[in-house]
Amino acid sequence: MHHGPVRFRNVAVFDDETRTFRGGLDVFCTGGRIDRIALTGTPLDVPAGTREIEAAGAFLIPGLIDCHVHLTSAGDPDELGAIRAEPLPTRAWKAARNAAATVRAGVTTVRDLGAADYLNIHLARAVEAGLLEGPRILAAGYGVTMTGGHGHGFIAVEADGPDEVRKRVREQLRAGASTVKLFASGGVMTPGVDPRSPSFTLDELRAGVDEAHKAFRVVGAHAQATEGIKNAILAGVDSIEHGVWLDEEAIDMMASRGTYLVATLTAPWQIAHMGTEAGVPPYMVEKGWQVLESHEASFRAAIRAGVRIAMGTDQGTPFNRPGDNAQELARMVRLGLSPAAALLASTAWAADLLRLTDRTGRIREGLDADLILLGRDPLADITALADPAAIRVVLARGKMVVERIPEAHPPEAT
Repeated sequence: MHHGPVRFRNVAVFDDETRTFRGGLDVFCTGGRIDRIALTGTPLDVPAGTREIEAAGAFLIPGLIDCHVHLTSAGDPDELGAIRAEPLPTRAWKAARNAAATVRAGVTTVRDLGAADYLNIHLARAVEAGLLEGPRILAAGYGVTMTGGHGHGFIAVEADGPDEVRKRVREQLRAGASTVKLFASGGVMTPGVDPRSPSFTLDELRAGVDEAHKAFRVVGAHAQATEGIKNAILAGVDSIEHGVWLDEEAIDMMASRGTYLVATLTAPWQIAHMGTEAGVPPYMVEKGWQVLESHEASFRAAIRAGVRIAMGTDQGTPFNRPGDNAQELARMVRLGLSPAAALLASTAWAADLLRLTDRTGRIREGLDADLILLGRDPLADITALADPAAIRVVLARGKMVVERIPEAHPPEAT
């Protein structure tokens, strides 16, 4: 794939401020960055070897940002059982495959919120070093949960009391975590744990958030239960992950404090609808149906109240596979978000949450060249983002990882 300069000619560019496309623009990228955006026909001094892409009738958007993934999981029906049976090298090879599938689908940045053996941190480093193909990865290492809490023995380490929580967060930072995850309630995929149950106390959550924020790390809280959600908001987390049982008070708290909701609508939908017939463990299916209706109602209520939204899939849960991330946008639109807002939640707003506004999330001169060229207008049909045939080009920090554009002057047949 092409790693040199690229110019998109006569393309329609998504404008995050007007929430529309501006046509008739050239976008020149070099050195991994967006160098120039100019009206088509404006003279641009581009170097020899620049890949010229004639993009009339096509649509250029920022690379997508998924704020909640588990790249070390493939979305198998019984994901917990599959991973626990595999040796670490096999899990690492699969994680590399998952990372490549994710970026080739146009997801150029992810926040990985939990992996055993710090595999997500090692994966992030390998991608950053150019050893593997993948998105930019903000990795949490392990999440931190109470003894016996959701995620224990798998993607989370256990702690009880504010001092232990603080220490566990420090351990993730020492290991190289670039973000932090705390568990404020039970969840669907851990057997014997009720998603309606809060876990950490307010004091415990405050200790974890304080330690993370001192190190300038963004904190996401797994929070499905109403009380757990409120504790996490009061503790100062940056985002509520899932937010299944949001009551009016919790929504008001989020709206007034600017707490983001990363709903991960895909995760319980796939678990519930695929069911035991597809191999999902019965306890997961039961809890998937338990949360699904309230989860969707909470999302509708949150967007009506103006809660900040950022896209996340919980990729890696059953049938929530790497590369299928864009299905989340269609679900958000089905539940009331406009296509433009869904696109913003997956780009600009997600970058705001992750404190990456100086790097990505918008099409601006000086930002990283994280870009997707689409053959269909996603504002008219949001499912275009989930259709590989509609994705013509993907640039990830200037590297072309997908190119489905024919050469402008193919060699003549002889």
